Amino acid sequence: MPLKKGQLVDVHIEDVAFKGKGVAKVDDLVIFVPRAIPGDVCQIRIVKKKSSYAEGKILSLLSPSKDRIEVTCSHAHECGGCTWQHVQMDAQRNAKTKIVRDSIQRTAGLDPSIVQPIIGGDDHLGYRNKMEYSFGDRRWLSDEEIASGKPLESHGVFAGLHAPGRFDRILNLQECHLQSNPSWKIVDAVRSWCQSHDIPAWSPVKQRGWMKHCLIRKGETTDQWLVNLVTASEDTSMMEPLKEHLLTTFPDITTFIWTINDSTGPTKLHHKEIVLHGPGYIEENLGDVCFRIRPMTFFQTNSRQARVLYDVAKAYVEQSRSQLGDESINTLLDLYCGIGSISQYMHHLAKKCVGIELNEQSVQEAIENAKRNQISNVSYVTGDALEWTKRDDWQATVGTPNVIITDPPRAGMHPDLVTFLKERPSPVMVYISCDPMTLARDLSQLKETYEIRSIQPVDMFPQTYHIENVCLLHRKTS
Repeated sequence: MPLKKGQLVDVHIEDVAFKGKGVAKVDDLVIFVPRAIPGDVCQIRIVKKKSSYAEGKILSLLSPSKDRIEVTCSHAHECGGCTWQHVQMDAQRNAKTKIVRDSIQRTAGLDPSIVQPIIGGDDHLGYRNKMEYSFGDRRWLSDEEIASGKPLESHGVFAGLHAPGRFDRILNLQECHLQSNPSWKIVDAVRSWCQSHDIPAWSPVKQRGWMKHCLIRKGETTDQWLVNLVTASEDTSMMEPLKEHLLTTFPDITTFIWTINDSTGPTKLHHKEIVLHGPGYIEENLGDVCFRIRPMTFFQTNSRQARVLYDVAKAYVEQSRSQLGDESINTLLDLYCGIGSISQYMHHLAKKCVGIELNEQSVQEAIENAKRNQISNVSYVTGDALEWTKRDDWQATVGTPNVIITDPPRAGMHPDLVTFLKERPSPVMVYISCDPMTLARDLSQLKETYEIRSIQPVDMFPQTYHIENVCLLHRKTS
């Protein structure tokens, strides 16, 4: 009998799919089960039924996988921040390597053996250098809380992460292990202050309230801390005593910034920033290069593994010198360059590095970073990477790069940019990707012009299904 929505069924989890969902089969129908892992036997409820697949929710674990472990955080089973905290670390990494190999084989039609085993780090928790917590007036209630029948506080001032799939409900965290201390204690102190001083949290439903977000950044190599509180309006009478309380309680805070965001939506574009303490930025070192990081600066979230990631990219370029025909790299083109971290980290490999970035503030930060680091062979231009390929001054600005580094957002590269890179290929390309599916999609086109030599996954995000990859491409000689 065909499965129906709402039906209960016992399943054996055989595999893991992208985004970390367990995979089971019933009568050849694939069922995706969040938070299930290979080896689990569980009873599930079918919550979605399509012609080619179904989705289920675990009701009870009949027999746990040998790779299941006890979680560290009490919120791990309902929070979206650590979806794999219940999975043994070696199993996490094996699964990630397999996910990349499956994507490369199925979508790009490539030999999966070019995907190397993932490189893991030593820090499984507390590795994030950036966390953004949300405030809200409505709390997420778990199924267990609702079933208990007890009176529950669901309105007030709550802080944590948005409940998965809900813009209006906050998972009111009592602990978080993604960032090292005193990160979580700072958030808890802000929440307690608001509660005791009748400062309302922002309500996206009622479109009123004051406290919106608390963003915390840490310089892992400098031990500098940046705290950025985001509110709906500029009210010094509320912010000034809160600032003094936080700076007194947490002397590790080196920079305190107040952002006023009067937008009614989730956007952070309409804002005013006021530096209340410190220089307005923290610093982070990658090797011998130092970067200044402000609240909205894009920087790899795991500083220690970022250096591993960049070292892989650097090694790929260095081992490709024979592909270039001589020992020199005349021009290295850094697409989606952000604040210039990649090009400045490997600037010594090339005579000239050119970075292209859409965000104007990031370009300015890249220029300032280069000056501070006394790097004179890099330059940066503002604009969309695809639009730059259509400009008359492309050749004058970029020249003819013999190495291209591209690090696009999760959506991958625009198809027209992929076409441009196919039609005007450089001898060497290094593609850094945070999404195996879009990487595989782009490689399925680039393989017509380039030989895909190697793909190295790097575990930037332990306890989650996210995977960073570095891919080496050489232009075909024929």
